[in-house]
Amino acid sequence: MSESTQKCPSCSETVPLEYSVCPFCGFGLLEYELRKFSFRPSLKEVFIRLYNFFRHPFKTSEEIAVATEKKGANIILLLFSLFLSLRFFVVLMKFGITFQTEIRIPASPEPDQWSMVIPINLLVFLVTFLLMPLIIWVMLKIFIFITTWFMAKFAAMLGSDATTKQFRSIIGYSLGAITVGEFLGILFMLFLPNLHAGTFYSYSEFANQMESVSNGAAMWIYRVIMLVLWVAFIVYSAIALRTIGKMAWVNAFVAITVPIALFVYFFYFAGLITTG
Repeated sequence: MSESTQKCPSCSETVPLEYSVCPFCGFGLLEYELRKFSFRPSLKEVFIRLYNFFRHPFKTSEEIAVATEKKGANIILLLFSLFLSLRFFVVLMKFGITFQTEIRIPASPEPDQWSMVIPINLLVFLVTFLLMPLIIWVMLKIFIFITTWFMAKFAAMLGSDATTKQFRSIIGYSLGAITVGEFLGILFMLFLPNLHAGTFYSYSEFANQMESVSNGAAMWIYRVIMLVLWVAFIVYSAIALRTIGKMAWVNAFVAITVPIALFVYFFYFAGLITTG
């Protein structure tokens, strides 16, 4: 394909660049380009597309191929970061980390001097609700920006026609399954019993308590649910890649599964981070 030709997104035939309609299948090339570069979904449209992606993955993937955007992936990633941060806050709350400590502003021992008392748990909540999600979101965006570039190149070696931007949109919407898992993690942590509430103890004691909770029945159920959601993430990503990239089923699953399997192994089984 030269600089004066283009590939039809529908039938993959080579068409002269000035054609607005594919002569082989009748696909609207000009309309495709206009939609591709002008689509700016609203917040409501993002959640509608997310819902449709898991309900009608083939049709929605075709829409993503034509109207590729990054807003949906950014919103889903932000929700993931928020739920992850709130789950961390619930862990601190359940373990009573400095739960009764207060800060006086300005700090003064005089009882008659005006001061504002702020509980530490309120500060922790504000940090985990506002600052921490933003930090995690930025870190994950950088991580996904790099990894999806490599994943897109790996998929291209296996015959994918999907662009890197389309690939990032695929991964972003597929992360909706894992985001649901993080929200469920908050609920699971809420149902755990309080441990050492209102007391102080050493880090080793905290680590031992955390390990005992992580090995409990509730957390094992949560791990199984997360495993199912990771499988769903891979399946829907592969469906979208196969539809958008116009590649064989086996190649689509290999292009998605191999990088994700490496990620899950190193971050969940090699001890780099824990799932509790």
